[in-house]
Amino acid sequence: MRPAAASEGERESCCCPGWVQKAGDGCIISVTIIPPAGATARQTVVPRALETFYRFLGVGNISPGVKPSLFLTDAGCIELCWEDSSGKAVQVEFRPAEIEFYLEKQDLEGSVPGSEAKELATRLAA
Repeated sequence: MRPAAASEGERESCCCPGWVQKAGDGCIISVTIIPPAGATARQTVVPRALETFYRFLGVGNISPGVKPSLFLTDAGCIELCWEDSSGKAVQVEFRPAEIEFYLEKQDLEGSVPGSEAKELATRLAA
């Protein structure tokens, strides 16, 4: 069974210190979004990938001061990248049915079902 989609209020109340901020009636993600080469203004995000991304953000366990990069992949998925406290890369790609991740510090690559977004966010913050 697919987890319930985040409501607009839940999305707006997500708070990752330093890069997601409340601004009036909405949230601003203060990162640079770089579309893939050849992307058009009408390229869309896969809805299930976006919902998984919101669930991941809802945990809010990324350290203050971190400046992540957010990418829209050719397949319409979302990729979030940042450096951990030791300066090593952390990469997370939100796909329709799963989340792929890479932890440079542990030289670990893997994937989890999209339903485990919150658990993965907690694990990556540890």
